[in-house]
Amino acid sequence: MATGMCKDCLKGSVHEGETKGHVTTIHGFETYVAHPASPTSTPAILVIIPDAMGWSTPNMRLTADRYAARTGCTVYLPDFMDGHAMPQWIMTLPIEDILHNWTSPKSLLMKPYYFFWALYAMIPFRVTNNLKKSHERVLTFFTKLRQNEGKEKLVGVAGFCWGGKHAFILGAEKEKEGRYFIDFAFSGHPSRIIIPKEIEELQTPMSVAMGTKDYMNPMEFSNKMKEMLEEKDGRAVGSELVFYEGGNHGFACRANVKDERMKELADGAEDQFVRWVEKMVQTLAVGSTS
Repeated sequence: MATGMCKDCLKGSVHEGETKGHVTTIHGFETYVAHPASPTSTPAILVIIPDAMGWSTPNMRLTADRYAARTGCTVYLPDFMDGHAMPQWIMTLPIEDILHNWTSPKSLLMKPYYFFWALYAMIPFRVTNNLKKSHERVLTFFTKLRQNEGKEKLVGVAGFCWGGKHAFILGAEKEKEGRYFIDFAFSGHPSRIIIPKEIEELQTPMSVAMGTKDYMNPMEFSNKMKEMLEEKDGRAVGSELVFYEGGNHGFACRANVKDERMKELADGAEDQFVRWVEKMVQTLAVGSTS
């Protein structure tokens, strides 16, 4: 099992660009919504469960816009963190120095300052968004989604880091009427996955994008996850894990896209998701969610 948060959970780059969606309230949650060019023909509803930086970052909103444009699906990006996401500025903290540099006088002098701000950001997040509390919010949203616009459409999820954990759990859960909450899922470098338990319980086709330099998910762990996913049968048959050479924890949503290689990895994970949606839409029959 991979537990807690790793050093790469707090590192990354803020992406630039003009968002095209809008913010509204859906099923009681503030939600960023991205529509495709022809929303009336959308084959599925996609829900992004973000990384620890939350629903309001340019990274996640720009991703929602691209997902909508490339898949033809309406994309929801709800605030599952009750307004207590990690602040973007935490990505500017020198995490490596805080954790590992014990020789530089300047680093030693600044450690208390950086520790204070790291804790200032992390404590509210961890208190508000522990698994029990946050997953209750996730289930509330998906219950209402299934009862309304998701009743006659496929429902897919893309979960990143923190959100990847929720994607895996959702993939094993049914609502009271006996339908599964989601029809298919994608996860970019998920956090704190328990194996074999959560892979064995998974009942939804799952596609995972994983870097080979993922500090939270070392290769021995990831190889076992890949093996188990690709052995899934029944409703979750066809599940997969794709490795990205040199990708770290966070590469699919917080990569420095000005770095040509890291942009290539991030683009590859997005292409994987788009192919997965297309495959799921083609192969899954609407209503086969029991």
